[in-house]
Amino acid sequence: MIKQSLHGIWTLKPADKKLSLSKKDLSVQFPGDIHSALLEQDIICDPYYAKNELDVQWVGQNDWICEKEFLVKKNFIQGQQFIILDTVDTYVHVFVNNIEAGFCNNFFKKWRFPVSSLIKEGKNTIKLVFESAEKHAVQRASDYPYAVPCSNFDVFSPNRNFSRKPQCHSGWDWGPCIMAFGIYNSIELVQTSKGFIDYVETKIVKGKAEWDVDVVTHYTALSDCTIPFTVSLSGPGINTITEEESIKVTKGDNCISQHLTVKNPELWYPSGCSPKDDESIIKTGKPAFIDNPLYSLSVKASGASVEKKIAFRTLETVSKKDKDGLSLFFKINDRSVFSKGSNWIPLDALPSRQTPERYENLLDSLVKANMNTVRVWGGGMYEKDIFYEICDRKGILIWHDFMFACGLYPTNKEFLDSVRDEVKHQVLRLKDHPSIALWCGNNENLGSLGWYAEAKSNRDLYLIDYDRLNEGVVGDEVRKNDPDRMWWPSSPCAGPNNFEDNWKEDSKGDMHYWDVWHGKKSFDAYYAIKPRFVSEFGYQSFPSYSTVKTYAAEKDMNLTSPVMEFHQRSPSGNTIMIENFARYFRFPKSIRDMLYLSQVQQSVAMRTAIDYWRSLRPYCMGSIIWQLNDNCPVASWSSIEYTGKWKLMHYDAVKFFAPVGLSLYIKDNILYACGLNDTQQHIASELTLSFIGFDGKKIDKDIVLKKELKPDSSSILYSSPVEALPKEKNSYAVIASLSYSGGSITATAFPALYKHCELLEPEISYELAEKETKTGRVFEIVLNAKNPAFFVGLDSGSSKGVFSDNLFTLLPSKKCKILFTPENKKVTFSKFKKEFTVYNLRGTY
Repeated sequence: MIKQSLHGIWTLKPADKKLSLSKKDLSVQFPGDIHSALLEQDIICDPYYAKNELDVQWVGQNDWICEKEFLVKKNFIQGQQFIILDTVDTYVHVFVNNIEAGFCNNFFKKWRFPVSSLIKEGKNTIKLVFESAEKHAVQRASDYPYAVPCSNFDVFSPNRNFSRKPQCHSGWDWGPCIMAFGIYNSIELVQTSKGFIDYVETKIVKGKAEWDVDVVTHYTALSDCTIPFTVSLSGPGINTITEEESIKVTKGDNCISQHLTVKNPELWYPSGCSPKDDESIIKTGKPAFIDNPLYSLSVKASGASVEKKIAFRTLETVSKKDKDGLSLFFKINDRSVFSKGSNWIPLDALPSRQTPERYENLLDSLVKANMNTVRVWGGGMYEKDIFYEICDRKGILIWHDFMFACGLYPTNKEFLDSVRDEVKHQVLRLKDHPSIALWCGNNENLGSLGWYAEAKSNRDLYLIDYDRLNEGVVGDEVRKNDPDRMWWPSSPCAGPNNFEDNWKEDSKGDMHYWDVWHGKKSFDAYYAIKPRFVSEFGYQSFPSYSTVKTYAAEKDMNLTSPVMEFHQRSPSGNTIMIENFARYFRFPKSIRDMLYLSQVQQSVAMRTAIDYWRSLRPYCMGSIIWQLNDNCPVASWSSIEYTGKWKLMHYDAVKFFAPVGLSLYIKDNILYACGLNDTQQHIASELTLSFIGFDGKKIDKDIVLKKELKPDSSSILYSSPVEALPKEKNSYAVIASLSYSGGSITATAFPALYKHCELLEPEISYELAEKETKTGRVFEIVLNAKNPAFFVGLDSGSSKGVFSDNLFTLLPSKKCKILFTPENKKVTFSKFKKEFTVYNLRGTY
């Protein structure tokens, strides 16, 4: 087999000759997208700045032609030739030497077209005609016999549910409408005389003394023949295992099976859950953060080859009826795991910007925040290989939606056949990743049956359509191709074979809880539910000032300016945040204070929910925040800004998701202090509760309790009616500290509303220094305060990097040392020093 890449520079032009552009002789880089190419050549303006997004809609509404010449050598003409395209967006005619070789119409499929009769020795041309997905969707919807509704937002491309492309490309309540075109993975010319390895899948089963590895290779043969076939496996702690033989294959599809036996492999664990993690947590308070043991599987068949990583672990998704309803949690290597994590959306609306470095940074940030789970949301895409490779390596469990979201879908034969091919391809492509814990049919499609007038008036029609697609196609392909992994029909739902609306049901399966944000309830509404597994909940904040500056001019720095409201896609989003400023806090005095306070508010909301839900373990076994990342600079629910900068909530997640943690909350006028232990070790701990006046003086004796934290548990260490606490509730804070062999973790609670507290000016001072350590260059910040400072927030401006701690309580007469680790050598100390800012709650008014 010989492969010839067609990557590189292609010519680019609109298909409509009447479309006048400011430049001719345009080009596009593949892999890459057309919008990015037009932006680089100044044909369009930055769609992320101000309201420019409105001015680039014409790009997605037109067709585009891309061409390239390529040379074919004499030896390439032997055998048969094919064009293979992977991740093509979306409706694309492929021409070789002006003859059509094939048509792509599903972003999520891999395409292979025979071109033996089309290519020649010497110079050849390939032309790709990208047709507007919006036009296709509108036409398909128009041709359909009845309306098929889906959710739309302020700026949107209509009928997105009729096209198999990332649904969020059409616009969402956190992202832009950029109907991208392009090739995002690969396009290549392949020559072979024998055939192709389409997929390699494994079934790994733990035996009494060894592990059985069954390897099945899907091979497409071009003719009846005998081929040499080799399977080898190597990795930590084992000698390389190799099986070689000659295999007779018949023209067409073949499945070739091999059996391997492995003794004593090292086991794969989610981050924070391995025995090494337990040991590290007991000693240092942090997981080991070491890469998982992965094993290299190589399959070769007559010139074709596939190499992939596999791992050894047992996986069980536990969903059983009990006296309270239906449980849901993951068990890895017989250990029950509390899922702590976040939801993932595509990391950029411009696909060319989806770089390996950004994948690594975001997923590393997830793990560093003591998370072990990520949910790949159904309105995005089956991710690039690097995403799964990083999750495998870092030990991130994946709740994986199929790519259907917030709507109903057509069920004509053409659509269902395309989806069936898509699902089979993606399951066989991804199933061997040890990180994937569960397949979920869609995001909120079951619930959406109750959203639209059409479905409400004719529920039977749309319910049958839902079942035909979700169970008859998606679920059917999962059960055929990955029967050992849990099929979860929808998120949220009450489990397989249950079509109940699970939006308000907290005792069964997973739930999405949006009463606080969309329902505008107070934060203590999180205490009103007792969930089994929450796969979506969130609260918005604005990005920091340095990020807002990337889309708003100084004149637009007002929360109700047209630009700031344009970069808020959730209906009434800014109003909700502003109203809660008034509900909980004294109103901030400046735009910078508002941006900071929004991030404090977001963190308070998420901590309120997570502190309580973690305390319910083992009844509740999952808290998955909406959302981890942004695909453009915008106000949203993310914990990490579009620029990669951690919001204050992400820093707080390090603490409220800590493996040995402390939940301090007031529910029903009772103060609770709960100890959390996510290790398999008994931990001796000491809880100290102090009552600190806002002048820094203790107003009562400390309460000190010695408690043992049982393995994988939560326990109430202390509780007291608020009325039994010291009086004048607006004059002090309760500061709790849980100490153990790995260190200590603190939490702060206020018996009164923040706005009722008579805080004093903390008068914070600080010193900055650049230092070299064994692990590299850091910027040291040493802080002091005359009076207690609450919700201290450190901001590095546009200097990229991570603080060792952030969003904390700073007490007087106690120096606090924080380290800032710059992202790279380009981050200078002089720039950091110039942009560094310290915020605190009292400083906002």
